Amino acid sequence: MLKKKAKLISNFSDWVIMAFMLVLGLVIAGYFCLEIVALVEELFQHSSGLEFTDVSESILSLFLCIEFLVIIKDYFSNNAEINFEDYLYVAVTAIIRAILVYHDDALKILTLSGAILILIIAIILYKRYQNSQLSEPEEDN
Repeated sequence: MLKKKAKLISNFSDWVIMAFMLVLGLVIAGYFCLEIVALVEELFQHSSGLEFTDVSESILSLFLCIEFLVIIKDYFSNNAEINFEDYLYVAVTAIIRAILVYHDDALKILTLSGAILILIIAIILYKRYQNSQLSEPEEDN
């Protein structure tokens, strides 16, 4: 009887999490569409006040939206599992966005560049670990 209740609670929580992920995906997709519209409007306005940092911030925001949408898609296609590597890519993109947008302090840029280096090393090590786990034959006991 206790196992049935635990299974019921587990199934309910899975459905709640899936519903929240679906809502989150729709919100991010809406924000993505709004950013594209704003970027296109800026392109056709020919205003002289448009700066490179504003455009790059919008474009990198779009990349972040795409990466989050990919994570949500992977969540649904991989039986509610999210790959750790996806989070590392999002972190690298977010830090690059921060460097391009807030580039007034050299020490801050150097620190953020070091963080990107650490994340790239983490991605490489994670891929090597994943490949070694896939290539090792399973032992039959």
